[in-house]
Amino acid sequence: MLMPFASGMRLWILVLLVGLNGCSLLKSKPEVVDNQVQTEGALVPELEQMFADALGLLRDKEFEQAEQELLLITSKYPDYAGPWSNLAIAQLSLKKYEASLGSINTAINIDSAFCPSLALKGVVLRELGKFTDAKIVYQQAIECNPDDVASIYNLGVLADLYLHDATTALFYYQTYLIALEGEQDSTVENWVVGLKRRVPEDQRIALVTKKPAPAEKEVVAEKGKIVDEPIDMASDVDEPQLAGEE
Repeated sequence: MLMPFASGMRLWILVLLVGLNGCSLLKSKPEVVDNQVQTEGALVPELEQMFADALGLLRDKEFEQAEQELLLITSKYPDYAGPWSNLAIAQLSLKKYEASLGSINTAINIDSAFCPSLALKGVVLRELGKFTDAKIVYQQAIECNPDDVASIYNLGVLADLYLHDATTALFYYQTYLIALEGEQDSTVENWVVGLKRRVPEDQRIALVTKKPAPAEKEVVAEKGKIVDEPIDMASDVDEPQLAGEE
């Protein structure tokens, strides 16, 4: 069963299939921009080709082969966040959760400003049963990239199914629905209806929207602000499920 994002690929692969420096997403051929301070000199053709091959394996869901290729890349060229992030994807797919967490932490240490690494770290922590830590990291991912609709959705599911915090789940589900800007997700709408029956109105986290300026929209909450853009959606799930799960 797939979560409600229209795609044949798992969302965390869609989000985190990145270029060597963590800047390019889902290019038909990885676009390599040599702006890593830690790496001196021009990128060698071998590195570009190896990385392109590894991304192809990930797209084809050949996770064991992708892991081996990315392990080789990260051992020879350890100073790029992109290969470490994609290695974490392969290891997560193989249920090597501790290894995946180590890889994603390395990516974050190399480039702490690369927001999708935080989003993936939240997924890994959830798989490890570290639900409180996952919540913190999802919040960091949203703060890093307010357009990260997947982490907003995942945070709602985490609160709903794993933290048993109906108030927080209701807030993030509603935030997620507002981010769709006219698109509908009837499944999550039904979850919201159910949660509203359980959460008294005076206990709900305030959620107020206001008309945005051109090219902007704001979701103003009691404790902060989240800015989101719509993405193409499809409703095909019956119960809360983390983005990227089948």
